[in-house]
Formats: sequence, C-alpha cells, structure tokens
Amino acid sequence: MNMNQPNHKDLTARSFLRVMAGVAIAIALVSVGVNYFTDRYYVFHPQDGVFEEILEPNSRVLKATYLDENCEQFDATIFGSSRAAVYPTSEFNRVFGTRTYNFGVATGSLPGILARLEWLAGRGCMPGRVFLAVSIDRLRFPDRPNDLLRKEYPAIVGGAAYQREFLLSYLGSDALVSNVRKLWEKIIEDPASRFRYHMATGDAEYLWDRELEFPACPDGSISTDAVTIRQFVDYIRKIKELADSYGSGLTLIWNPIPKAEQIAHLQDARNLFQALSGVADDLYRLPVTDERLLDGRNFHDRGHFKPELGSAVIASDEHRVSLEQLTLELEQAAQLCH
Repeated sequence: MNMNQPNHKDLTARSFLRVMAGVAIAIALVSVGVNYFTDRYYVFHPQDGVFEEILEPNSRVLKATYLDENCEQFDATIFGSSRAAVYPTSEFNRVFGTRTYNFGVATGSLPGILARLEWLAGRGCMPGRVFLAVSIDRLRFPDRPNDLLRKEYPAIVGGAAYQREFLLSYLGSDALVSNVRKLWEKIIEDPASRFRYHMATGDAEYLWDRELEFPACPDGSISTDAVTIRQFVDYIRKIKELADSYGSGLTLIWNPIPKAEQIAHLQDARNLFQALSGVADDLYRLPVTDERLLDGRNFHDRGHFKPELGSAVIASDEHRVSLEQLTLELEQAAQLCH
C-alpha cells in the first residue's frame, strides 16, 4: 500500500472543508451584496439633496459629507442629538442673522460633537457661533454601538479606525438584517416614509405622530437614568475652550421636553447648573410653565418635539435666562406638584 496516497477519510474531510469554505464565501458575498445594493445607511450611495426614508439613515456620514464640500457656506452650526436635528435652521438664521447648518445626529454625544467641531476647525470652517442643544434626561455616555447608524465620517475619526469598524459592522449580521428589513418593507409592506432629510441645510423632519398625553407632574411612567454630570460638564468646557480659541460664541439651547420629565430630573438639573458655573452663564429655554410642554400635539413621541416647538425656544429674548433662573423655575414647578 502506498503510504503517500490519501485514504478515503482524508478525501472526505477535504471535500467537507472545501464545501464549508464555499458556503462561507457564498454567505459573505450575499451579505455584502445585499448591504451594498440596499445601502440603508447611504454609505455607498450618499444623498446631497432632499430625500425621504422609512428607516433612519446614517446622518453623521451624510451631513459630514455635505459639509466637507460646502462648509464655507455656513457661519453657525447646531449640534446635538436627534432632538436637535429638528431645530429649523431658517428660524436660527432669522433670529440670529446667521447662515446655520444643523449637525444634529441620532444619539449624538458630547465626545462626538467635540470631534466634529475639531474637524471643522481643522478644515478652516470653525463656525462663528456654536449652538449646543442639551437635555436633562440625556446626561449619560453610552458606548457607541458598532453599527452603521452611528458610524462617524472617516475624516473625523481617522481612515484606519473607520475602515476597521466599517468592516466589522458591515460584514456582521446587524447590517444584513436591517437591509433585508428595508427591502421587505419597501417591496412587500410599502409603508409611508418616517423621515425627510434636507442635506443642504441639515434639517430633518420626522413624519410620524402619536396620540400623546403628558402628566403635569412626574408619575410612575417616568424613570430617571444614571447621569455623568462631571464628564458632561468637562466636555462642554472643552467645546467652549475650542470655540473661544477661534473667537467663536457658544450658545446653549435647553431642549423643550415635557414638563414632568424636567421636574423628575430636578436634582440632576441643580447639580448640572452648579457645575456649569463659570463655563456657561445662560441659555435659551421655553419656560417650564409654558402650556405647550403639556400638549402632546407638539411632540412626535415622548422623546422628540416638533420643529414648531423648537422654533419657540429661540423666538424671544425673554427665553434667554440665567442658569439660576431656570433652576428657580424648575423648583417652583416641582413645589406645585407636592
């Protein structure tokens, strides 16, 4: 018997390994193909005009891509989360005499905002005025999930880091499931769009409404999250120092969330405003007694207000108050709930 001749078991094992390798390659190709052609996040097929979507795209990359080519057109920028994305830039232009771009993005965090601002400064496009929208119920720093919805623009995080994270996420199951879902919804269910984006201004419109009723005072339906005030203030300080170094102004905007939500976070607000002393003196806010903060018609859902409410925050000079005054307003409103 020839000892060099492979036996039947060896041939079977090799055939099995070849089949498994072929299956793995085929699955990878199908996954990449679906992700590329569907492109839920507009990574491969960026949009620079007005478009509507069923599922939320990666507004980080889309907006940064537009600013990379057009940042010299603007002298003011709105930063914040998906809440801030609905502040109408036309109203900011009218009130402040600016040319404003809305750089609000889904689950926007202060570290990400600082990175985007540093990127703009490095490009010679540091905005003359920085509008920073904050919310008392969003004082936390969650780890950024490794998915395409929150993928940063390559020039902001660095090409190598972006490519590594891109491959890890785009070859993963999450992207495939999301894109298959998009295909199913578009082809089979054909639902109405839920988002409209205007890339030339950064404005976003949320195309859904819910029947909402808000309590005047905190109740069992409102929960508070762990907060990281020290980190939060540290990043606001860094953003202000960067703005100051370029002669830019920093303006804080207090997001108009429902009244009961604000009262529920009263102690966090006290601690935040005390820590901000010396970093920021005042901000724009809608008075906590404003009836519009109780009217569900002014909100898309509990977490997102409508553009009209966002416009109201900056509509009057009387809405710019000291941190001490806002603290007093919240305390007085809380006392009425006892």
